[in-house]
Amino acid sequence: MAKQDRRGVIRLLEQAPFSAMLGLKIESATNGAALVRMPFDLRLLNEGGPAAPIHGGAIAALADVAACAAVWSLDATTRTATISLTVNYTGFAVKSDLIARARVKRTGKRIASLGVEVVDASDALIADALVTYKIA
Repeated sequence: MAKQDRRGVIRLLEQAPFSAMLGLKIESATNGAALVRMPFDLRLLNEGGPAAPIHGGAIAALADVAACAAVWSLDATTRTATISLTVNYTGFAVKSDLIARARVKRTGKRIASLGVEVVDASDALIADALVTYKIA
């Protein structure tokens, strides 16, 4: 797949309806690494008012999209599907943009393993994730 086409696929991840609803912005995706931002929005909160933490499901979706962008930044990728996503929540995110940093740890012929860190605006770790993708 040509580099231009690859960038187009990565942009489609950002423009997908669910990603757009979350406001996800892919800031970079190259050489098996991606940086994705989720701007703070009151609609992402758990119940409890404006001081409530950001919902874990939104954080997990951010990690998955970042991992997918990182996999698609590899020249050999032509198709992907999430096999597993394990998220460890390590802190609360309150009234902050979140940033996911994804990196491909290992690829084989059919499987890619990625690590993702999600941090808040102060660079405090909010979650880390292990994502496994089927690749072709």
